[in-house]
Amino acid sequence: MPFNSNTTAGTVVYSPGEFFSGKVLANDQNLVSSTDYTTVLSVTLGKYERVAFRLWLDTQNDADGDLKWKVTTPSSSTSFRARSVTPEVPISGAVTEAVTSETTATSVAEVTAVGTDSAYYVQLEGVLQGGANAGELAVQVAQNTSSATATVIKAGSYLEYMKF
Repeated sequence: MPFNSNTTAGTVVYSPGEFFSGKVLANDQNLVSSTDYTTVLSVTLGKYERVAFRLWLDTQNDADGDLKWKVTTPSSSTSFRARSVTPEVPISGAVTEAVTSETTATSVAEVTAVGTDSAYYVQLEGVLQGGANAGELAVQVAQNTSSATATVIKAGSYLEYMKF
């Protein structure tokens, strides 16, 4: 049962050394007729807390509404390092994946998956160093174009984390 000392912030965090489920979507979540972001998965962080995280976001996109997503962090975060893997749009036959590295102090800016009816997924792993403000590491989603045909965030999408 390790205790991790954050010498920069002068804090100690208990961690059993394993990932916890921050949230698992038990049911599909439909995004309909709105381009406003909604938080589907999140983990709350205190001042100066650090977290390693893993995200799996599984979607079914409609060509009319498509999907946009982003990851937000507390306002004073000092370091955000992540690697995202996303498929081609549309997924067809053998999948070609794009790997993107995020090396900012803030977040993952808006990403869109547009143009066709298609399955889509996001795999994101990273580490966040929080700052003087508490807040959330939050996964936000919306339709890219407002449509009455749903963009679906599939059940089983999840966010795991380990504070250290």
